[in-house]
Amino acid sequence: MASGGLLRILCRVNGLVLRPASLPALIALVAVGLLGLLADHQNHQLFEQHARAAVADRLSVVRARLEGNISRDIQIGRAVAAAFATRPTLDKNEFTTLVEHLLADGSDLRLIAAAPDMVVSMVHPLVGNERAVGLDYMNTPAQRDAVLRARTTGHLVLAGPLDLVQGGVGLIGRFPVLVSRPAGPPVFWGIVSAVIDLERLYGNSGLTAADFDLDLTIRGRDGKGAAGEVFFGSDDVLAQNPLITTVSIPGGTWELAATPKGGWPAPPNTTSFRFMIALIGAFVVLPILVTGHLYAERRRNLDELSEAKRLAEARNTQLEEANRRVRHTSLHDALTGLPNRRHLMDHLGRLDSEALTLEGRIAILHLDIDRFKQVNDAYGHAAGDRLLQHAADLMRTVFRPDDIVARIGGDEFVAVCVSDAPEDLARTLADKLIAGFRHPIDLGEVRCRSGLSIGIACSSLRGSPSSKLLIDADIALYRAKKLGRNRFEFFTRALEAEVVSAKRLADEILTGIDEGQFDAHYQQQFDASTRELVGLEALIRWKHPTEGLLPPARFIGVAEDINALPVLDHIVLETALAHRLSWVAAGIEVPRIAVNVSMGRLRDERLVDRLREMTIQPGTLAFELTEAIYLDDSDQVVSDNIHCLKKLGIDIEIDDFGTGYASIVSVMRLQPKRLKIASQLTATVAASGSQRQLIRSIVEIGRTQGIGVVAEGVETIEQADILRDLGCQTLQGYALGRPMSADQLAGLMLSQGEPTTGDRRPLRT
Repeated sequence: MASGGLLRILCRVNGLVLRPASLPALIALVAVGLLGLLADHQNHQLFEQHARAAVADRLSVVRARLEGNISRDIQIGRAVAAAFATRPTLDKNEFTTLVEHLLADGSDLRLIAAAPDMVVSMVHPLVGNERAVGLDYMNTPAQRDAVLRARTTGHLVLAGPLDLVQGGVGLIGRFPVLVSRPAGPPVFWGIVSAVIDLERLYGNSGLTAADFDLDLTIRGRDGKGAAGEVFFGSDDVLAQNPLITTVSIPGGTWELAATPKGGWPAPPNTTSFRFMIALIGAFVVLPILVTGHLYAERRRNLDELSEAKRLAEARNTQLEEANRRVRHTSLHDALTGLPNRRHLMDHLGRLDSEALTLEGRIAILHLDIDRFKQVNDAYGHAAGDRLLQHAADLMRTVFRPDDIVARIGGDEFVAVCVSDAPEDLARTLADKLIAGFRHPIDLGEVRCRSGLSIGIACSSLRGSPSSKLLIDADIALYRAKKLGRNRFEFFTRALEAEVVSAKRLADEILTGIDEGQFDAHYQQQFDASTRELVGLEALIRWKHPTEGLLPPARFIGVAEDINALPVLDHIVLETALAHRLSWVAAGIEVPRIAVNVSMGRLRDERLVDRLREMTIQPGTLAFELTEAIYLDDSDQVVSDNIHCLKKLGIDIEIDDFGTGYASIVSVMRLQPKRLKIASQLTATVAASGSQRQLIRSIVEIGRTQGIGVVAEGVETIEQADILRDLGCQTLQGYALGRPMSADQLAGLMLSQGEPTTGDRRPLRT
């Protein structure tokens, strides 16, 4: 009686009495209402995400265009500055000729100005910019700070947007010109200014187009990013939750903020969506309400005490079973039935906490299925799931009942074994596992072969903590995969030192990229018959701050592991193009320049657009495919990029030809401009008749397909003569010329005969 009175009191709300049977309906109504609000909120969020994704795509295009246009204009200014650094005596006519030669169609540049001793004396074009002639930067407060900063730092300073003396608004790039002397530090000559017309930049970047569908604001005057002033668009955009991205410019950044025209749209059909939620709520609540009342009528006919006891016992039993299932599910992998990462870490934690009371030693095996991604890609995820289940079944068979084997994610497994001799046990288990994977595996509709790579780390239970052993086993697994897969490797201190050293080198490479420590050196290529210079190969060099100049062999492997090769490729390309512009400006006839390109670079969907922005003259640049890139015709992005490179007038060369990667069919499909015979073949050409016959065959392949043949690694004049007689058209190697810096090469080319404008002379050996 007392409990019934208490229940009636608890059910009294604001003067209304609710029956106990009504409580589930009320709770369901509240729950449905909350779920409806959540669904409505998520509907708004999903619509907003789609809208922001569309704006992000458009904003990415705007950012790329701005960066590309500014970079192109800056390269022209840098080339003019390089010309004055090489020939500070250029007169106005030569200056005008040089600038007309460099300015490309579509450029945003309004003018190029040269100011020896800080006073503008040369301007092109002159028409419309007459007021700039005679401008003394030191007596012009609006421009003096930027000019002095360029002279002090020795680097480009990009200022603006700012009002121009001759009218209008523009960005001004200040390039300090330093003239080298035979002895002593370089002498400051003056300033070269490249003025980018802001309205033209906006137009070429699509910001002022009639169909431009964004409300856009740009801030960051003088490259100050978010801290700078707004100089394009309205401040109102910044208050409308805009999408923001950063434009990288020399010496700083701009910040772009954008919303759709007229602001963010509201999601459609909100009323109908909410009505549907309400209807669903009614269908949920009404049956609960009716059922509750029926159950209450039945309950009143039963003894309250016995019913409560029975329900409590039933609920306790269900709760215990549910808890057991939840615990098992939370600690096991649903696909394989093996323990999961959480179970593994709990087990290792118990071993660590009980280490002082346990005897024996521990072995941790980190297992990874070889080529699992290829199975998923080729046969589908169902086949991949069967392969994982096969691996789990094999591990259950091989490992002992007391061992813990867990799937920790993807195709990775970890096993923990305690033994008096863990090294011997781990070796035996690993041999059995690898042998079990040698047989074809039935994946349903297909059968395939796979393999296991295994890393092993052993220690006493009272030695290294389990977290350290997991890291050690992972390091050993990395070594096993690097040595060819389908094998096992034990962790050693020497291996740990090697990994630490590689990590340190990787950090130094990334720092070197940020600090501009990488440069291009050049090795000459000569006509085999006349020994006339016909080409250059740009080679990456690292100006290491403590170890000096490092060749690629010291760092290229680690750079590939951290996916830095595309960045290094781009650095070499930009550097080579800048050097070529400076050589051309100095009156030197520059032959074709070849640069290496990696698979990561060729997979860049923006590669062709960036190359178009560089305005590369057809026939002046060649790309060497440094890997077996030409064998992969399944990568559509790579195939499309190679096709577009040829249309841009960029030659394609196959490097290290003859090492066994390229087939005749792949060569015919690619149709490169040149084949470069690998240095392994040219090294023994003087002593090996079979090598000479092989080279003769390669030359014949090139002749029948109209493909040029280059022999690299030419170490002696005897080799050069033999290769010439075998039919190689071009030679490259230490016997004819060693790699050298751009300044050394320019000096060598100038020493062959003092060039003058319009009178360029080829270089011979």
